[in-house]
Amino acid sequence: MAKPTRKLAAIMFTDIAGYTALAAYDEEKALELIETQRELLKPIVSEFDGDWLKEIGDGLLLSFPSSKHAVNCAIKIQQTVKEIEDLNLRIGIHQGDILEKGGDIFGDDVNIASRIEPFAAIGGIAITRKVEEDISSSPEFITKYIGQPKLKGVEQQVRVYCITSHGLPETKLADVSAKLERKPTYWLKWTIPTLLIMVAVVYYLIPKEMEVPSVGILYMENLGS
Repeated sequence: MAKPTRKLAAIMFTDIAGYTALAAYDEEKALELIETQRELLKPIVSEFDGDWLKEIGDGLLLSFPSSKHAVNCAIKIQQTVKEIEDLNLRIGIHQGDILEKGGDIFGDDVNIASRIEPFAAIGGIAITRKVEEDISSSPEFITKYIGQPKLKGVEQQVRVYCITSHGLPETKLADVSAKLERKPTYWLKWTIPTLLIMVAVVYYLIPKEMEVPSVGILYMENLGS
């Protein structure tokens, strides 16, 4: 049995927005859309030295030798499918260490690529900080920071950006179904412990023999109108 090989690669996930609803309404049209996607995208992936690893329902798992190869391929894909009815793609790209075996890839970085895809606008591209660093030296790419998402099953801290150059749409946070990690409320983090310490200090500083004043509350009697 062949052992898995480890390598550095750029991983791309694609997804057709609205495909589930389309399949429920018209199965034949949905299947035709998958075939159209395959016919259009395979030559583009090959053009940028990409590996067509797996079709996952309406989604694709692809890998590339570098972040720039993956980003340039994703841009050409979005430009190509722009006029195709119902072929509305979201694309997520991450670069990391993967295990390759039997034409498939595995690893935490593969999960990250699949988790950031929902952060892309329809027709857009979402990338992680690593990919953003790899393309930052090329002025033709313009990116915008989206946020730090909570990714299920991923231990790494991930920062997500979207590409806004090349006519690509910017991600609107209101349309993102995945959750962004909230900024910590530092004032609340430190206020509660401080109050507890103050209460403890006051309690121990008050002499135990000191008489604690008490207040009596009497019922009032209504003596007039």
